[in-house]
Amino acid sequence: MKNIIKNKKIAITGGIGSGKSLALKCLQEWGFPVFSCDEIYKEIIEFPKYIKQIEIVFPNCISNGKIDRKMLANEVFSNAEKLQKLNEIAHPLIMETLLEKMGQYEGLVFAEVPLLFEGNYESLFDSIIVIVRNNDSRIESVIKRDGTTKEKVCNRINAQFDYASPEAEERLHDCEAFVIENDGSIEDLKRALKMVLKIEPM
Repeated sequence: MKNIIKNKKIAITGGIGSGKSLALKCLQEWGFPVFSCDEIYKEIIEFPKYIKQIEIVFPNCISNGKIDRKMLANEVFSNAEKLQKLNEIAHPLIMETLLEKMGQYEGLVFAEVPLLFEGNYESLFDSIIVIVRNNDSRIESVIKRDGTTKEKVCNRINAQFDYASPEAEERLHDCEAFVIENDGSIEDLKRALKMVLKIEPM
């Protein structure tokens, strides 16, 4: 397996419920700097330039000069066209902020990027680790985590990048991504991460 220890910016991605956050937590425990696009989004919703862009496209989702996240979610998640518009506003700013933060570190730095391939952002990173997991476990995990229904989880899975598709195989090959199957224990996941990163067993 190719050693990626010399590379710098590494994206952690995969479908909902695959274990991306758990992998990132392991890396953080080992002392690596880590970032999350979800956490960065919580920052940019306070940015004046982002609020202004949202106000132009979704004027009903601004309250007292701030973004009402609940109203915005209700506005876009039942409408694919509106969700696309939101992504076109949010994602470039998220990636710009993320790369700026990652660039402040020497050596390996990791980021959880859920919509990496959907947004065609794979070229922005030196290497990519894809966490995959069987669908039954993913569904069970998300239902437990979010208190949602199986139908809603399946809809979200179906709307995401399909890592088992021929397109996925081609794109993963082109960017030399490393695929980790997360169908075992946490210790199994840790061992797989260490193998990819050539970290000595702890």
